[in-house]
Amino acid sequence: MSMLKKTKAEAEVSLSPLIDAVFLLLIFFLVATMIKKEDKDIDIELPVSTSALKVKPDDRVVVIGIDATDGLYLDGTPTSLTELMLNLRELSATEPERRIRLDADRSTPFHRVVEVLDMLQFRGLFNVGIRTYDEHYN
Repeated sequence: MSMLKKTKAEAEVSLSPLIDAVFLLLIFFLVATMIKKEDKDIDIELPVSTSALKVKPDDRVVVIGIDATDGLYLDGTPTSLTELMLNLRELSATEPERRIRLDADRSTPFHRVVEVLDMLQFRGLFNVGIRTYDEHYN
């Protein structure tokens, strides 16, 4: 009498749903990191400088902009002189060493630039740079 041995069927795990989930997570994180970056620049013509220092770009820099019509901008959003002064007061109280970049249009009156620089000095914010045109950066 011969007995046939019954073999147990082995369970198989399909890897295709796991691979799909990994690719979806990868796409999600790629898209999420691209959304995080803010555009703080305004549309102005920068003055040209031949002796400007090269500074590494920093995402945490506070950008103050002045356009050709004397409009003020803080991190790319329009602001008034009073609101700018209040924001600078908060910044000087919390982070006095924070980098600040001043972007001024080349046709902006000089007294407006000096006015903003005086506000920064009054609030004790001395880590200030003025952005000029650079063909490699722009």
